[in-house]
Parts: sequence; C-alpha cells; structure tokens
Amino acid sequence: MQKVSEHGLLEVLADFDELGGASPGLVAWELFVTEQEVREAWAFAVAAGWLAPAGRDQVYGEQLWRLTGEGWNARATRR
Repeated sequence: MQKVSEHGLLEVLADFDELGGASPGLVAWELFVTEQEVREAWAFAVAAGWLAPAGRDQVYGEQLWRLTGEGWNARATRR
C-alpha cells in the first residue's frame, strides 16, 4: 500500500480550494490511490488544523474540506 504524503494531500486540496473544496475520495482519485491510502495524512491534516469543513458535494453528498490559513502555511513550507 502506498502512503500519501502530507505535501501531496495539501497540493490536491489547494487545487480544489477555489472550486469549493475536496473530499478524501476526490483526493484519492486525483492521486490514483485508494481512500484508505489517504486516511492517515487526512487525519493528520484535520488534527493539525489544516482543513476546515466547506459544505457538501451537491452530487454525492460528501463533506467537502478546504485549507485553513494554517493549511496554506503548511503547504508553503512542505514544497
């Protein structure tokens, strides 16, 4: 199983931020991995305060998340 990096997670989330956010499923799809492979980095990002809820996907009803100020800072320092 491939481990998703924090940098990879933050990059995908940044790409979808202006579109209203992303879900773990969308991030997994973008990175060509399973949701299970995203889970650890996602949990870390939420616990670190890098992500905040941003509404729900209108098609699938999934919770969407966007980067917080801390998330944008973390992305900038992990390049």
